[in-house]
Amino acid sequence: MALKTVSSKYSVVRDIGASQRLAQGVSSFRMMGATRTMKIASAHAVNDGRQVDIEFVDKTAYRFHTAWIKDAHPNLTGSDYYRKSAKTFFEDQYMAERVEPFEDGSKLQVWFKNCSIDNDVTEEYFSDWLKAFAPFVGSPLNEASKNTANTAANGLPGTGSLLDDIYKNRKPWGSELQMPTFDGQEMLKDEDMQIDFLERMMDPGCAVIRNIGKPDGFGHTEAGIPMEEFLGKIIGRLNQHPARATRFGVVHTQSRGELAGADYDHKNPLSMHTDHSVYHGTPGYLQFMYQAQGSVHSRVCDGLAVAEYMKQHHPEDYHLLTTVQLTHSQRNCIYAKNGAYRRDAPDVEGAIFELVHTHPVLTLDKDGHLEKVVQSETKRGISALPFDIYDRYMEAYRRWTNLLEEERFKCEFDWPEHSVIVMNNWRVLHGRATVPPNTQRVMVFGYIMKSIYENRHRLLKQRQAERRNPDINDRWLTRLPNQVLTHLVQ
Repeated sequence: MALKTVSSKYSVVRDIGASQRLAQGVSSFRMMGATRTMKIASAHAVNDGRQVDIEFVDKTAYRFHTAWIKDAHPNLTGSDYYRKSAKTFFEDQYMAERVEPFEDGSKLQVWFKNCSIDNDVTEEYFSDWLKAFAPFVGSPLNEASKNTANTAANGLPGTGSLLDDIYKNRKPWGSELQMPTFDGQEMLKDEDMQIDFLERMMDPGCAVIRNIGKPDGFGHTEAGIPMEEFLGKIIGRLNQHPARATRFGVVHTQSRGELAGADYDHKNPLSMHTDHSVYHGTPGYLQFMYQAQGSVHSRVCDGLAVAEYMKQHHPEDYHLLTTVQLTHSQRNCIYAKNGAYRRDAPDVEGAIFELVHTHPVLTLDKDGHLEKVVQSETKRGISALPFDIYDRYMEAYRRWTNLLEEERFKCEFDWPEHSVIVMNNWRVLHGRATVPPNTQRVMVFGYIMKSIYENRHRLLKQRQAERRNPDINDRWLTRLPNQVLTHLVQ
């Protein structure tokens, strides 16, 4: 079976302004069609006001708990988005005395009453907002509603992400991929472009951002400042290393990099790998590598494409790689206790620490999707593989590592000075860059964890939705589960 490609989906963005304006126009058209107001056809209180029945114009109808409707209103929270009172809301027994759609069904007014007339209150709700929640919190009242209802007995399966739909529909790529490319200074001014970039970090999982700034110097404390400041504005703070003083690391190609270990010695061949293989849980979800000095040529590999190839053509090997646990481990001796590199502080005691991570090379989620690739031959430890499967497993592992080096699975790209290559470290592998002769190269690297990435995308999507419809603002869009919010922002 031929490898699937996405060459028509991704292209190098040379005129980022024009391309982005076109993308925004298409995106806006799609979103208007997907999020046009779902008006309320009728509504009335039932069961002595303990529930409210709402029928929407698409003929779906649901029964809501009155207590839920009252508890969900943003008026119960302050400007800090915390609830105004620590008192449990359900100590008050609110009933719906009357409900009435208004403004042509785009809003619902609810008159609540309590045992005390002083507590009676009237609230207004947006029909789109209620419709987004209906399949999750409402009881379906007809067949049309049963088809859309969330039937899980225990509710939502977990936190989820606004990126889940992209994740479930990722497409494998190979050498045909045209690297998505953005202009950093334009991105700083354009939140829609930031959303596009973050979504491309899920699929295809890599991009180049050019023109993010020039460092004031190339030392270990200043070389990465442009990258750190840029990413702080686009996504969030870089992960803090357990020993290094800075949130970024710096590699000087011609400054005794071999003293820092095999990963930093550019004379040493480096096979396709992911980073943080030795850290339990692989905290570096997004990986950033910034060319502070020098322009190079490099390559990346789609772990999803190779995994899919293994699944189709070598299913037994694929099964072993997704079920048998391999160990990556390292004793880190690179840094001194003052946070400097030991080679730069030979008289300072070393901040030596151990790392170990045992896991399948390919981790699948509960639905069988490839969730994470963890691969690094230089950091592969001594694995406790059972005797009976050792030979068979190592055969599968060799096939996997050989496929990673095949040209059909590699995308090559130019990596100019003052640009950063960004990769989804749970999907995309990278190798050693090709440095032209007599080139002084300074490369800076850093990582951001998955939750920071996902929640930054969530915030930007909320803001985008607010720009489309200022009525459903931050007070209505915050505090919502991702599965519900998806219906309001896509």
